[in-house]
Amino acid sequence: MGALRSLVRNESRTMAGLWLYLRRREDGVDEDAVAVPYGANGKAIFIVFAVVSAFEAGLFWLIDFGLVVDLLLLVLGVYSALLVFGVYAGTVVRPHVISPREVRVRYSSFYDLRIPRENVSTLRHLKESHDPAEAKAFRDGTWLSYDNFYETNLIAELREPMTMTRPLGKTESIRVVKFHADDPKAAVAAYERLDVS
Repeated sequence: MGALRSLVRNESRTMAGLWLYLRRREDGVDEDAVAVPYGANGKAIFIVFAVVSAFEAGLFWLIDFGLVVDLLLLVLGVYSALLVFGVYAGTVVRPHVISPREVRVRYSSFYDLRIPRENVSTLRHLKESHDPAEAKAFRDGTWLSYDNFYETNLIAELREPMTMTRPLGKTESIRVVKFHADDPKAAVAAYERLDVS
């Protein structure tokens, strides 16, 4: 039941992200914080998926399943295209955030990890490619944010382990967070500039 609740929550956040995107607003970036975008490399794939979903919905009109089934398939096709575009919109309106209080690692509507600054021992730039089979599991307390084709370029090492909630509600204990930013050097510079210790 927890996974179903998490799925519904993710879909409602996805639609909310689409609304924010249409209004050109960002979510969760305070005045003293720096937004760290991460979705530039995935834009083309999201556009392809959205177009394919819309095209697929149109193709169902060519096969006569009856009016009720045709309308249902059309609604589902349009909804799936909106979801795909909503996930992309979420990557734009919900960037990673670096502030004097926290480092916030996010991916669209699926996860939002808030790491207090006092728990971050280092944030550094290091480009790595990860094997997808191994990236699916949490290994040695390392969490890989694999939203960018299993490539990461930022590593946050934590002083104390913390709990990470996965998209469908399962939790894991982590000590290292590896994630991606469009400009990792600017992210590290913002982290150092906003250091209040």
